[in-house]
Amino acid sequence: MITHVFDTSAILAHYFQEPGADQVHALLADNSVEAGLPALALLDLKTRLAASVPDAAEAHRAFQLYSEELIAVIPVTREIVESAEALLGRADNPLTLLEAIAAATAQHEGAVLVHRDPNLARLPDGLLQQCALPLGNS
Repeated sequence: MITHVFDTSAILAHYFQEPGADQVHALLADNSVEAGLPALALLDLKTRLAASVPDAAEAHRAFQLYSEELIAVIPVTREIVESAEALLGRADNPLTLLEAIAAATAQHEGAVLVHRDPNLARLPDGLLQQCALPLGNS
């Protein structure tokens, strides 16, 4: 059972040792935590690592580590897409499609959404459980 759904922002904070990396590390090291990532976020993670890590082999290694070893990939179902659509309509601020999918996936799983994203942090209270990492420097 997935207990925590990670947004790409949280994974990148961990990889680049940005603010919140220690919280992500603690979650990934906790045996009671089952971490997940929406399948649609795989492309985002892969492209952002490729754009930010100069060594292509290292970017690939990091992608494999997160997407195959540390975090389970969660299929995006029609139900999750419909929940994401509802979130897009309820949010007071504009969410990207991936942000809405991540939040809807966490809702669907009954899991905590782990992120470092100001749009997600501004979602109305009570929609889902969140672990908002400090924004710090991006």
